[in-house]
Amino acid sequence: MARHMTIINANVLDVKNGTHELSTVKIEDGIISDIETQDGFTVEEGKDILDIQGKFLSPGFIDTHSHLVMYSNFRRQLNCSPDNVSSIEEMIEKFIDEKDEVLRDGWLRGYSYNEFELAERRHPNRFDLDKVSTEIPIYVQHSSAHMGAVNTKALEIMGVGLDDEDPQGGRFERDENGQVNGVLFEFPALDKAKAVLPEIKAEDLADDIEDGIKEYQSRGITSATEMCVGLLNGINDWHAVLEYLKRPQHFRTRFAIDYKLLLNDEAFLGENGESIKEKLENLSKGFATLGGAKFFNDGSIQIHTAALREDYHDGTKADDTQFTDEELMELYTHFQKLGYPLITHSNGDKAAEAVIDAYVKTKEYKRTDIQNRVEHLQTVNQEDIQKMVDNNIGGSFFMNHIYYFGDVHKAKFLGPERVKNLEPVRWAEDQGMTSTIHSDCPVTDISPLHSISIAVDRRTRNGDTLGDTQKLTRPEAYRKMTLDAAILNGTEDKEGSIEVGKYADFVVLSENPFKESKTLSDELVQMTIVDGKIVYEK
Repeated sequence: MARHMTIINANVLDVKNGTHELSTVKIEDGIISDIETQDGFTVEEGKDILDIQGKFLSPGFIDTHSHLVMYSNFRRQLNCSPDNVSSIEEMIEKFIDEKDEVLRDGWLRGYSYNEFELAERRHPNRFDLDKVSTEIPIYVQHSSAHMGAVNTKALEIMGVGLDDEDPQGGRFERDENGQVNGVLFEFPALDKAKAVLPEIKAEDLADDIEDGIKEYQSRGITSATEMCVGLLNGINDWHAVLEYLKRPQHFRTRFAIDYKLLLNDEAFLGENGESIKEKLENLSKGFATLGGAKFFNDGSIQIHTAALREDYHDGTKADDTQFTDEELMELYTHFQKLGYPLITHSNGDKAAEAVIDAYVKTKEYKRTDIQNRVEHLQTVNQEDIQKMVDNNIGGSFFMNHIYYFGDVHKAKFLGPERVKNLEPVRWAEDQGMTSTIHSDCPVTDISPLHSISIAVDRRTRNGDTLGDTQKLTRPEAYRKMTLDAAILNGTEDKEGSIEVGKYADFVVLSENPFKESKTLSDELVQMTIVDGKIVYEK
């Protein structure tokens, strides 16, 4: 039996032109079948009639870069973000107070601490975490997701001795005696912790994902890209994704998969991009698909592991890229021959340049119409962007960095001049690059409206403004989370704007988001609709 819905008295947003018009929107089987302009408000009743009483009907937000699986699991750990923990001392107290609630499979875990927001202005180490427990292993992840800290018990389980050498590509912080102090930098060091963390049952992690999606929907998000299956718990992430997709779907997902899993795990033996795409789409009845193969070519600016062309403002020498040029060429050739879109993390301009060049040099092997992408792009210049445009390479800017880390980037990492062009979205817009903005949740909060406001205002947490010349207008920034996001995903024929023939995926807002006087925040979100069904209502 066909499903019908008619939405009346809707101020329908036109994201292409930044306007709105009072309209009636008709939906059949989850697809927009007709849009009729209204002369004025009407009164209709019926079980298939949704009267939104002049509120603003927007296309649902499309999140192109976050870590849904990790975020969903983190919600059952201790929140160590600046909004919840102000000092290492408070972190210790909260671990002790909430031990019974956050203890899971014999471990205590926390997420999203930021040393620059802690009163001590340093990382927690094993000596701090040992005050919570010397018998229970503890692992706390940094907000960047590129580092973390463990207690002495965890080091013991990891098999890391206090005098061990640094792993290649990562490092251990050390105390005044030169011994490992429990602070781990970059994935080769973090992997030693991940290798001994308890496996999360697929059913349990699938439950976490369902709960996490509800939070996404409450922010008006109807579609999201999980940017690295495997980042949380290796192959167990993949098993949990498959378990989740067996369940009724009310959210659209794209899954980018860690290239190391694709290369090395038997679950992907004999698979290629098309076969995995078909598996995801069939299992989810069309709600999920493949995002691509995910790579990391550098680390994070705020922990000095990004690959920059120039050294850091505080004099620290910039790290090199995580891959050599030859390694990138070999990997990109291999995965493109198998039909995978390529997605590569590059915070620094040196890392991004290497990725762009490798994409260009291997483009003859590309087998998919979905654009290869460069992620974060925090410090690229106009020449980098133009090369991306000329070679049909897309990208997404880590816009939330301006607000959450802009102050410390200005003072310590990039300096007052370079920081003016941090996240150069205006250059990308003017040069015609296919681009979006993102939160990288759980690195920063998942809020499309806040990300849009950051792109417009470029205001830091302390109220400074970084780079007036890089600001976007509200309609331009809004498109980055709607239509431009669909273009980057290759789904602009199905979503991203309110047009006949597209998905009935909407967010209902209380105010006009294009109006300059209106504050853009999650308070505006009144309702979220996916596939013509209400999935969230305030």
